This record gives sequence, C-alpha cells and structure tokens, in this order.
Amino acid sequence: MSVKEQLKSYILSKSISSEERKLGIEVECFIFDKNNNRIPVNKGSYFSASDLLKELESSSNGNYSLEPGGQIEWSSPPSYKLKDIERDLHEYKNSLDKILKREGFKSLYIGVDPFNNPSEIDLIDQKKYLLMNDNMEKKGSLGKWMMRNTCSIQINYDIIDEPDIEELTFILDCIHPITSYLFSNSPFIEKKPNGNLNLRNHIWENTDSDRCRSLVNHGIFKRKDLLELYLEFASKVPSIFKLDDDLNIQSSKSVLGDDLKSRFDKGSLRPEDIQAALHQIFTNVRLKNLIEVRDIDCLPFEHIMAPVAFITGLITNKKIRKELLLTFENWSYRDRSSWNELGSSLDGTLMGPNKKTFLQWIDFVGQLSLKGLKSRNLGEEKYFYDFFEVIKSKGPISKQIQDSFTLSGQSLNKFIFR
Repeated sequence: MSVKEQLKSYILSKSISSEERKLGIEVECFIFDKNNNRIPVNKGSYFSASDLLKELESSSNGNYSLEPGGQIEWSSPPSYKLKDIERDLHEYKNSLDKILKREGFKSLYIGVDPFNNPSEIDLIDQKKYLLMNDNMEKKGSLGKWMMRNTCSIQINYDIIDEPDIEELTFILDCIHPITSYLFSNSPFIEKKPNGNLNLRNHIWENTDSDRCRSLVNHGIFKRKDLLELYLEFASKVPSIFKLDDDLNIQSSKSVLGDDLKSRFDKGSLRPEDIQAALHQIFTNVRLKNLIEVRDIDCLPFEHIMAPVAFITGLITNKKIRKELLLTFENWSYRDRSSWNELGSSLDGTLMGPNKKTFLQWIDFVGQLSLKGLKSRNLGEEKYFYDFFEVIKSKGPISKQIQDSFTLSGQSLNKFIFR
C-alpha cells in the first residue's frame, strides 16, 4: 500500500452507514478578566487559560483544548439529533460559567477579538504553535491574527463512503461565501467598526495561501475525483512539523507528502503521522477521518445552533444534495472564483452567477436547508428559521452589531460587555 493509499485509507477509516451518521461541533471563545483584558494563556502569577483548561478537563461533557492565544475550545460528543448537541452545548457553557463567575471573568463569543492587536497577546508555550507562528511570519500577512485573535465554530460529520465525501465536500466548498456571510460575527478590529468587510474570512484568506482558503483556490473545483485531487493537494502542502519516533513534534522544512514517504520507506508510517499531516491543512472544508466545516465565525451563544442546523439541513436529504449538485456543477472555474470573492464582503446586493444577487443565492440555499431540516422530521428547523429571517432583513450579525454600537453612544468596552 502506497503513501497515497494509506492517506485515503485513513480518511475512510471511520466510514459508517447513512443511518449511523453523527455530527459534532467545536466552539471557541475568548476569556476576559474583570478589567476587560484577555487572560494570559500560559501559567504564571495570575489565573491563566492553562489553569482554566485544567479545571475544565475534569468535565465528562466533551473535550476541551486551548487555541494558541488562550481561546478555549470545546468539542461536543457526537450526536445525530440537534437537540442533543444543544443540550451538551448548554452543559459546556454552565461548566465554563461556573469557573468564570468564581474568578470574576467573562467569555466573549465573537469571531475576532474587537480590542487587541495580536502583538499584545501571548502565544501558548507549545512547540507546535511556536513552529506554526514562525511559519505564519513568512507566509500571509494575517497569520498571527488568525492564531491569537480569532474564534470559530467548526462542524464535523461522519463519512459514509468515497462518493459521499465527494458530494459533501464539493457542496460545502461551493457554499463557502454563503456560510461565511450568514454567520459573520466579527464587527470590530482594534476598537473600530470594520464596515462591510467579512473580517474573519478576510483574515483566513490572507493567512497562508498554501494551506488555507477554499478547495477551488487549489484547483479542486469538480466533484469527480475530488478525494484523489485532495490527496494530491495535501501531499504538496509545505510541512510545518512532523512527529519523531516517540510522537514528539519536530520542525520540518519539507512537504507533507515527503515527510510521510520518509516514514513509509522505513516501514514506520503510523496513523498519528497521517493525522498530524492532515491537521496542517486549514481549508474551509477539511478532510480528516471526518468532514470538517471551518468557515463559521463564533456567534453569540444563543445563535450557535443556527449554522449546525443550516449545514445539517443541506447534507442529510439526498434530493436537496442533488439540487445543489445540479446547480453548482454547471458553474465554470471562473464562476466559482468570482463567486468566492463575494465572501469577502457583507454587501448582499453584489451580483453573483446567473444574474442573481448574493442575497438571492443566499435565500435559495437557505430555503433548501429548511426543506432538508423539515425532512428529518425532528422539529429542527426552529434552530435556523428565525435566525435566517433576521439575517435576510437586517444583514449579518456583524452589521447588526455595528449599527447598534453607532446608535448606543457608548464606549466599545461598555457596549461589548454590557
């Protein structure tokens, strides 16, 4: 079995039947102290994000980890029903809030830190992130913003088989501009409103062009042979780190495929090596042994279930998927490229393919999602319907919050933590 075949085997290693498919979410948030400063990430004289993580890890409700700027990330247990994800989400929030109340801290569920420049935020003292930081200094202009000053919601879906991967990944890559518009929640940067800029999406677009952005940006713009093309792309991505014989992280100046081949030639290629390689790819849709959707800003807590419902409604019903495929497979590479540029703006009146405005396309896909949710017959459309109607009438949360701030006459600190 070749390196490419082992990569493919790893991605398909947890394949299940369509009836067994589950999903899970990952939610990141910022933690601020009583003086409205981000808490330190590393252990020291004051209660840190590392101390917070240690306490949270005693919870049996999902898994907790730290992002490089001290953002707390919670990963849910996998579930089929959205109401179970919602239940676990509230249990996580209660566990977190109990500690924050004791320390006089507060959480902020938002896509981009509204106050700080990344130079003001310490980096976690872990070799993986130190190497990543060095890489970001040499790549896109906003990599440090991504690491220290962004928070997202990620959604993971079980894989059924290779055709399933190709359909879902293609659809999810095509709808990236819609997903990033609907769930934009990054209204401020360095204490100033950012207008129509879809800020967190803009940051990721300018982080590292070798490993970020949409699959179409890497020449993967058809459903046919998508998995094979993804494996070829992944093999050529510059490596940031690799694992030694004891699974310790080491720096690498090769490409991911060569690092894996080196271990393969020695007869010592392990699942952990493949996992480490695939986790160094940050495309908006990413393949591990799950399908991961990564282009959603962290939203106000009460809206976190909306993107989970939106994506789930699109992928569950085969008729909905077929309609999306029939729509997007007719688009040319030029259509897809110009379409992706719409994702940088919060202006829904911009013109998209087929002489439809961005908002018309958003409504088309959103209505399909609601149909898909209704077909699950679990009452799950409630998680998306009201949110969707407000976004269509008032614009994304980023715009709504900026408008409220302008009318408030308050300082940004007082407005954010009111």
